[in-house]
Amino acid sequence: MSEVSASAPALPRPGEISLVFLVGALLTGHIMSSMALLVLPALAPEVAREYSIDASLIGYFIVLVCAGQLVTLTLFSSVTRRFGACRINQAGHSCVAAAMLSMMLPSPAFLAVGALLIGFGYGLIGPSFSHLLMRFSPPERRNLIFSLQQTGVPIGGIAAALVAPAVALAFGWRWSLLLSAVLVSCAVVMMQRGRRRWDDDRDASVRIVSQQPFANIRLVWRIVPLRRVALAGAAFCAAQFCIGAYTVVVCVQVFGLSLLAAGAVLTVVQVSSALGRVILGWLCDALGNTARVLTFNAMVMLATCIASYWIAPGWPLWAIYGLFALHGFTTGAWAGAVLAEAGRLATGAGGPASLALSGMFVYLNAGKLLGPLVFANIYLFTQSYAWGFASLAFPAALAWVWLSKVNASGR
Repeated sequence: MSEVSASAPALPRPGEISLVFLVGALLTGHIMSSMALLVLPALAPEVAREYSIDASLIGYFIVLVCAGQLVTLTLFSSVTRRFGACRINQAGHSCVAAAMLSMMLPSPAFLAVGALLIGFGYGLIGPSFSHLLMRFSPPERRNLIFSLQQTGVPIGGIAAALVAPAVALAFGWRWSLLLSAVLVSCAVVMMQRGRRRWDDDRDASVRIVSQQPFANIRLVWRIVPLRRVALAGAAFCAAQFCIGAYTVVVCVQVFGLSLLAAGAVLTVVQVSSALGRVILGWLCDALGNTARVLTFNAMVMLATCIASYWIAPGWPLWAIYGLFALHGFTTGAWAGAVLAEAGRLATGAGGPASLALSGMFVYLNAGKLLGPLVFANIYLFTQSYAWGFASLAFPAALAWVWLSKVNASGR
């Protein structure tokens, strides 16, 4: 099998399915699965009320998602090469659909089961779509294409924020889960059209369970600039999932907004994140310096998180929207640029891009795990969401430091 190259995308063949369809199909799947992941955080106050639990525990739901994701990212990091990126992408989305159906069962224990299944699915989705984009996208447009594809997370968040509360109030929150499962399944069917071409590099000799489950992590750590970008990405990811998990909760419990009004604020977060991904991807390609652009983003994120210390009841609606729009932009804009930079750095250092991208997702997932876990415990200790949001200044500062080193030395 030929390894993914950061400098030479796969050559087109007569009658080949276009890059536009590939990006569109991957984006559709990412939107649907991201919506599925964020449906429960968007409904956290409603679900917590039915099960008589504290809505702040939504952070532990994200932790369980991360635990499931780490399993597939480490033990099954080679399945993309074995079965093909398209087939594994479909398998990942299928896991997410199954998760949504399981969480409809009438016990909070099934929320934990669903979280783990979502994690298993996400651990397959990320490396598989990255493999396809590294293989088929032209290098001069790679930051923008990765960033466009990564808008699937905030667009899925917008869908969750707008649709889930409305469906829940009209029919009950479980119907939101069923709708999400159906939409994810449609994305699986859509991907089938290009499977024959997209999976023509699969290698049946590759083991399903990785013989070296931590090889991808070690590869990222060994390449110094890649390590720094990975750590910065983990810091960004920690903040991003705290904002996604707790925006509705803080709007309901601190600002006194209704579930629908809180969903509107979450929509603002996700719209800002989507715009940020496109803008940063374009800037990185235009300036030719991804680290510099991401460093500036970390600086703005630091200031925004510090400002969150003063959130309190009585804030005007415009101030709430303004603050969370900045949170959405700064904590969400990084993803496509970081993944494209990881592929570039790995290939430039002589490492296989697919393995490096798989390792990058492990680091990002570690940030996703630690961020909500720390946030939830800060809230339990202080009983203050202001302290929780302000604590995100710490990962912002770490991202700033690591990216500054990459920008200053190239290493």
